[in-house]
Amino acid sequence: MDVLITPEAGREIEALMAFRPKPGTWGAIVGHKRGPRIIVEKVMLAGSPGAVPDDRLLAGLENVWPGRVIGIVAVRPGAAFRKALLGPAWYGKLVLRWAGSVKAPVLSPSVVEFGRRFFLAPIPFAPAAKEKGHE
Repeated sequence: MDVLITPEAGREIEALMAFRPKPGTWGAIVGHKRGPRIIVEKVMLAGSPGAVPDDRLLAGLENVWPGRVIGIVAVRPGAAFRKALLGPAWYGKLVLRWAGSVKAPVLSPSVVEFGRRFFLAPIPFAPAAKEKGHE
């Protein structure tokens, strides 16, 4: 499994970085899965630091984007935030953690998995597509 961020979603991430969100800020990821690939189409920050996502929030987002909420993005999330994601509601969902500085951001993708307990399994970014005609 890997994750592909579309150009538009990539620009949204860059714009969000320009706002310099505080640690603990988080939001929804909208997209879809195609085979073993998670495709990120939209990223929006919405949650404030100190708040954690819950099952009710996920249900509300599903009403807005039925079947298209594929995960959550978080800026330097704390332990309580990560623990809130480790449950059945978020199983199979992408968690995109943002760390580093604004000038040198580090995005770390993982998926909520289960093996006797819930955990975050790191996944890679999809390889960059080669441009046609430039061989």
